[in-house]
Amino acid sequence: MTPLLRIEDRDRGAWTPFDDAAAGVAGPGGSPPRMLVVLAGAGFDPARLRAEAARATAVVAADAGALLCRAAGIEPAAVVGDFDSISAEALAAFPPDRLHPSPDPDSNDLEKALTFVAGRYGAGAEVALAAGGGVDGGRMDHALANLGPIVREPHARISMIDGEGRLFALRHGSVVVRGLTRRGLSILPWSLHGVTVSAVGVRYPLDHALLHLGGRGVSNEVVADEATVTVHDGVTLLWVEC
Repeated sequence: MTPLLRIEDRDRGAWTPFDDAAAGVAGPGGSPPRMLVVLAGAGFDPARLRAEAARATAVVAADAGALLCRAAGIEPAAVVGDFDSISAEALAAFPPDRLHPSPDPDSNDLEKALTFVAGRYGAGAEVALAAGGGVDGGRMDHALANLGPIVREPHARISMIDGEGRLFALRHGSVVVRGLTRRGLSILPWSLHGVTVSAVGVRYPLDHALLHLGGRGVSNEVVADEATVTVHDGVTLLWVEC
């Protein structure tokens, strides 16, 4: 069974943020391109970064994310940002037509990269953010700010990958996890009042359970060929090992 994640919700309709059989190009009928945006804190195994790049139509680096791309043997289609965390010498290694500086103080490098993606590849492009365990680059305020594009409503087709899995937001909808038996799954409520969630096909099933951010919901496990998580009320971040 080919591993995949499939989301159905009010904001995005039917969306497959992970399909191990999917090619990294726009599909038949003009399906949206799949973009990989690499952040400076994406410090995980270069092989994982290469695997994600192979699924993507193109790779865009946010500022010093360009160095991580180069170290993994990936040539980004564009390098975007205010370039305050990458040296002029390092930038000189990239073709000038791939450099897109933006000094706008009202947006961070991730937002600049997403604006570039929307302008070049269309507002409907699907985006995977390579953030790794170092999403914050060492700072908690940066980590929370970089979650903004994922949790902002209405939710866009944006997920975030780390060294072991991927994270996405979900409200008033469900996600089907297929072919990922014995993989980890965590539900991280984002709404202050908590979220009402059901989950089947997992080690610790839920039936309209009210969860708040904390221990319950973290480190669950897929135990069936197909598991489903449904958010009835509120917004949650969902992390799946894949």
